[in-house]
Amino acid sequence: MALRIANAPTAAGRRSVTCRAAAPQPAAPGRRAALGALLGAASLALAAPRRALALIPDEEDEELLERAKANRAARLQKNQEVTRAFIKEEGLTNKQLDSELIPVQKAITKLAQSGSQLEADDVKAASSTLNGDWVDDFKKASTVLSTTDAAKGATTALFDGIAGLRKSAGKGDIKATKQQYVAVVGSLQKWADAAGVAGNLKGL
Repeated sequence: MALRIANAPTAAGRRSVTCRAAAPQPAAPGRRAALGALLGAASLALAAPRRALALIPDEEDEELLERAKANRAARLQKNQEVTRAFIKEEGLTNKQLDSELIPVQKAITKLAQSGSQLEADDVKAASSTLNGDWVDDFKKASTVLSTTDAAKGATTALFDGIAGLRKSAGKGDIKATKQQYVAVVGSLQKWADAAGVAGNLKGL
């Protein structure tokens, strides 16, 4: 703790010495402290709307309740975007993000495999590859990862395309299946960019 010495005149003309303790300067926060502050602020931001909603009486206008819920959802979405950007910038690992990316990476592998089969004009094999639990797992993961309106819109287009791809492959229409496949690959890239996960995936 630093001390400051000030000279103050006394009635007798002498000077007395007064010591004042200077407040310690806070240390510059490191990366972990910055992350802690970010998550702490997020907790406060999410806790506030809960308290606000608890204070609204049951007979209050429903429109006010809906507005409060919408504001809370917007804050949550913004926090997810900021946290993900911070994690990417600092090179940190988010376990939840990694776990959600596993089904996405598997889907990319399956689509690449079916693409090779279509290139060999083996539409029957491609149809078999395109059918499986990986599509449902991919859809669940994409729902979690799609935190923006753009990503959510891209998700709808992507899975509509996958459904069409599976249908044409099941019919054995090689030409239509190839055309649909190209469209699905484009939709997948668009979704990954909108969701902010393209840089975490291999094969795009």
